[in-house]
Amino acid sequence: MSSRLGPTLCALGAAAILMAPGEARADDDIHWFSPGLMLSLSFGDKINFGLGLDARYSLLFVGDTTCFSSPRGAVGAFAQASWLNFSAAGRFAAGVHGGLDLRGRPPIGANAEVGWTYRTALSDQHPGGHGVHVGLGGIGAEIFDLAFRGTIPWAGDERKPEFTVALGAHFPPMYGEPGMCVLGRPLRANGRYVLPGVTGKPRRGSGRRARIDETTRAALARSFQDDARAECASIPAFLALARDLAEVGAPRELVDRALVAAADEVRHTELCSSIAGDLASMTLAPELLPAPRRSGLDRRRELSRLCVESWEDGCLGEGAAAERARRQARGAKDPGIGAALGAIAEDEARHAELGWRVVEWCLSEGGKPVREALGEAVAASPEGPAREDVPEAEPAAWRAHGRIGQHEIEASWEKTVGLARKTAEGLLLARP
Repeated sequence: MSSRLGPTLCALGAAAILMAPGEARADDDIHWFSPGLMLSLSFGDKINFGLGLDARYSLLFVGDTTCFSSPRGAVGAFAQASWLNFSAAGRFAAGVHGGLDLRGRPPIGANAEVGWTYRTALSDQHPGGHGVHVGLGGIGAEIFDLAFRGTIPWAGDERKPEFTVALGAHFPPMYGEPGMCVLGRPLRANGRYVLPGVTGKPRRGSGRRARIDETTRAALARSFQDDARAECASIPAFLALARDLAEVGAPRELVDRALVAAADEVRHTELCSSIAGDLASMTLAPELLPAPRRSGLDRRRELSRLCVESWEDGCLGEGAAAERARRQARGAKDPGIGAALGAIAEDEARHAELGWRVVEWCLSEGGKPVREALGEAVAASPEGPAREDVPEAEPAAWRAHGRIGQHEIEASWEKTVGLARKTAEGLLLARP
């Protein structure tokens, strides 16, 4: 690992808070393509059974794809093709759609569509033709949809209007993948999580050439590189927190602790980049992104924002990161990795405690509007952990290098959320 990474990150981080920052690059965008299958039953000139494809493009304009998102709203385009009655007949449709994924418990949503449709001839007695397509449906568990659609024949067409009931499934969901939780304090741009890219160059030799298969080695390197990206994203996030706390008149202690946390994240970035680089025989350095723009909110609304984000990013995100790092450190057989993860766990625990102090201060300053905002955020906090694909790797080597499986990932999140909710509810009850 280059010895210049730490000073460079510190210098760039200081510049990020002093300069008018631009927007960070989004790791996940707002454009979603969602293919799906559907079964349908239609009533009109005759009863038809259909088996078809339904492809949708959606542009999110409300909410985002994080696990803390409010309901997601989107508009976009769709195209459908159905095979009717296992014959040569078919129905085709295209148009625009839009709606909301409410993301409640249970997750439900609604979608409407309008466009053009064409059905080929069913027989000599039932010719085909063009029509206006309209539809309204519900979304369940984010991927299933039940739709009620109608076809209004074009003027002069003697066909009867057609009514269709369709049951379908889309993956990924038409309004984006299920919400993702980023452990630690994430960097947000326009309400969305963003992560930096990584630059790297090959190097000779490695400090960690343990006898593990190449598939496991590559998976471990990717995992620690992802950790380095997340840690690096936290640097401008904490710098922005310090800036925003200062602007609303927070105690100097809170501002200083946010700046210290940013310095901690520089060290975490170095540690994770070093481990990933050793495994991959590369010199790796995540790109430092600029701090997000100021919100422009008045003080009352800014206090609510700071309170809710400190709950999500500090109390939950940093708390879960600390608990996971503790579990990872306990299982690590490599002394260097174990020591690095142990140090990260201690720092993340302090960052979570800072989150609680910010929440308490915002509650004391903001009164009822802040309490209500926090109450809604606590009620909406996700039950499950970050959704992760545990890569294909040899289990013993994965564990020995400070990685844990899905069961422990879920256990660490559930422990953090359970304790955090009790604490938050106590704070809310103490401030009627």
